[in-house]
Amino acid sequence: MLTVLATIFVIGLLVLCHEYGHYVMARLFKVRVFHFAIGYGPKIWSTRRGETEYSLRAFPLGGFTKMAGMGENIIEGGDEEEVPVNQRFDHKPLWQRSLIVVGGPAMNLVLSIVIVALVYSIVGIPTSSLQIQEVVVGGPAEQAGIMAGDVIVAVNGKKLEKMEDLSNQIALNGNRGLGLTVKREGATREVQLTPRWDEKEKRALIGILYGVENQRMNFFVTIYKSITTVVNWFVVSLLGLLYTIMGRIPVELTGIVGIAKMSGQAASFGFLSLLYFSSLISVALALFNLLPIPVLDGGYLVLFLYEKVRKKPLDPNKIGFIYMIGIVFIVLLAVFVTYQDVLRIMAGK
Repeated sequence: MLTVLATIFVIGLLVLCHEYGHYVMARLFKVRVFHFAIGYGPKIWSTRRGETEYSLRAFPLGGFTKMAGMGENIIEGGDEEEVPVNQRFDHKPLWQRSLIVVGGPAMNLVLSIVIVALVYSIVGIPTSSLQIQEVVVGGPAEQAGIMAGDVIVAVNGKKLEKMEDLSNQIALNGNRGLGLTVKREGATREVQLTPRWDEKEKRALIGILYGVENQRMNFFVTIYKSITTVVNWFVVSLLGLLYTIMGRIPVELTGIVGIAKMSGQAASFGFLSLLYFSSLISVALALFNLLPIPVLDGGYLVLFLYEKVRKKPLDPNKIGFIYMIGIVFIVLLAVFVTYQDVLRIMAGK
């Protein structure tokens, strides 16, 4: 039950925030919004306020903001009534349409920043020590001669400010060699090692443990740290995606089953842990929606780019066909990642 409730909370929060980003930008530019829906399929609850119907639907795996002039599709339907040209999405300037589309992913990033700031305000900002607390036996670090008590001061010649900088460099370099500058009892030496992929952790590791303590800081530092944390998550996720496409790291995708499992695990540690997990997934959702795939927000941006270059929009019939291809792709992707999730669960991973 905890897993089910945690999953509904995470998915509901992220979808609500994402669609609200589209809704706010649409209203800002005076675009008529027919429907603001959380979930797909039959309506469980609905109400109408002004020109917009707000609803909760049976399948809470997404949502949509149906605007006048966005065309017809099998999920959202078509325009339900004639509206003035100045209230149609397809008659707005290209820059306004782009901002409406980007509003969803942008709001997910804002949500992540707000959640991280809230967690940091309550429990403090995790601050790591550059001193190694423990070295994993048989790991790359031990084989390179690194010992507990050593202090890592630089990686590939770049000075470290915090241990997370080293973690980011390991994630970005994959299984390529790293040069570490290590200080021991006042003496500094250079160490070469190669991170090793850990199947359980699903990431490259060098086999060290370091201490972390939470420090409460003033409001402005907390906001700054929250922003930088979310930006780092986004950049690392993007680079991880690119490296996966390039074949430099294994393909590891997580779907709704995997998210449900992790949501339950996070909830077992308390509500703040679940919130923090939600902020991570929110960043992933923002990145996923910006991919240049039809149906997703990134797909619309590609069509807008085509319109900008060709000085005219793509034929509506072709857009409909591309949209259908996108739906098929998303369905196949969902099946694939769900299959991977089930295999991992059956294997006890």
